[in-house]
Amino acid sequence: MTERFEEQLVAALCRDGRADIRDIAATTDVVPTTIQKHLRALEERGTIDGYTAQLNYGELGYGTAVFRLGVELDVIDDVTDRLRERAQFVTVYQTSGPHPVFAIGKFESEAAIAACLRELHDDPDIHRVEADTVVSVRREDDCPIPE
Repeated sequence: MTERFEEQLVAALCRDGRADIRDIAATTDVVPTTIQKHLRALEERGTIDGYTAQLNYGELGYGTAVFRLGVELDVIDDVTDRLRERAQFVTVYQTSGPHPVFAIGKFESEAAIAACLRELHDDPDIHRVEADTVVSVRREDDCPIPE
């Protein structure tokens, strides 16, 4: 099987993590046992790192906030580790530019966002905090791999 086949397999699961192997087999014209073998190989290599539900946070009452944090490079790992430990932060990136930390958080209320902002401002390792509340989600958690 080719790398292209594995890309198609990953794309199918990216769009629907609960996709049935037989359905994938029918659309790819590959037998289910071959698909299962490739899935195991992708899991063992770490290409597939689990299967999760895609949530509509808005329907659950959660708001999204985007944070840009100014931190010194010598403490960036400590700051990103602390953010990753907080359940509200669903995405944490180390980036280039004036804000070396970019994070996306999901919060149950405006008060929760405000409390998080206060905590970030009080963190001695963070010297600048910029945050925006997302007004409208246009696209989120879609699969970047073409069909």
